[in-house]
Amino acid sequence: MVRLESALSTRRMTWVVQQSARVDALRRAGGRVHVLGEYHGSLRGLAPVLWRSLMVVLRDRPRLVITSGSGIVVPFCLLARLTGAKIIFVETSAQVYGPSRSGRVLSRIANRVIVQWKEMCHVYRGATPARASVLDGIATRLADGGEGLFLAVGTHSQPFDRLVALVDRAAADGVVPQPVHAQVGVSGYEMRHGHARDFISPEEMGEAVSRARFVVTHAGTGTIEMALRAGRRPLVLARKGALGEHFNDHQQQVVDKLGSLGLVVPLDEQITADDLAAAAAPLPRAEGLPQVPVLADCLRVAVAEVNAVERRPGRISAGIRRRMRSAGARRLTRPRL
Repeated sequence: MVRLESALSTRRMTWVVQQSARVDALRRAGGRVHVLGEYHGSLRGLAPVLWRSLMVVLRDRPRLVITSGSGIVVPFCLLARLTGAKIIFVETSAQVYGPSRSGRVLSRIANRVIVQWKEMCHVYRGATPARASVLDGIATRLADGGEGLFLAVGTHSQPFDRLVALVDRAAADGVVPQPVHAQVGVSGYEMRHGHARDFISPEEMGEAVSRARFVVTHAGTGTIEMALRAGRRPLVLARKGALGEHFNDHQQQVVDKLGSLGLVVPLDEQITADDLAAAAAPLPRAEGLPQVPVLADCLRVAVAEVNAVERRPGRISAGIRRRMRSAGARRLTRPRL
């Protein structure tokens, strides 16, 4: 959504987000930011999110809401729709074959739905297919140089000890090169063979990805995209819902899809020399990737269409109003029995 901001340059932007490391970056860039807090799926945690959402909607009265469907903003979108706002829902590129939980709700109230894989057009009827954001700006070739390995587990609220331990074991066995730097989030595993930090800024993340010879990450499309833009093919392990690493198994969808396109190296329960060799192999040619309009262009068109409907004089609406007035007059003049 940050990269798509240029497609909305004529609008006054306000960000409605959950608490994360991204908040400070948005504010440093001069953005107007409302933080709804954190929501982990419990009913008890829903009440404060609803209250904050209602306050923001009543204070700002948004006319257009563009959302990628983070679960915490679903109540905000529902309340905004009730007050007359238009909704454009952009399904995350992490959903390849099935809807997200928030998408099941938001797709029903949205004025336009944009998906990032053609397969999703069978999930959301009438949706506009766009080129997945994770495919934009991929380096034409693998970057030369770099040293060591960088691990990123993202800012998700659930730990990913399995991935941190996997990298730590590979470092102990000498499979991966040193130095090893890691962003481990809320993981409880203590890394013994690398330098770990809980969270880092997006700018620091970009620098760490560019400096590293190899990038290992969870299947967060933001980190994967950052690696591909820097000319690094990332080694990726999907979080599993059954292990308490995520709310569901949607990350496996994006690993399977990007793996089939040759853009990531899927990991299992260890990192091998073959995995590192695959990460160092040439990137696929651009013509072999899905050829559909880029997401920013699709969003511009959707915004223009929604604006056109909003501004167009409504002949049908005027006719309905005339019939309502006429029906009201008949009721007033009808004799009482």
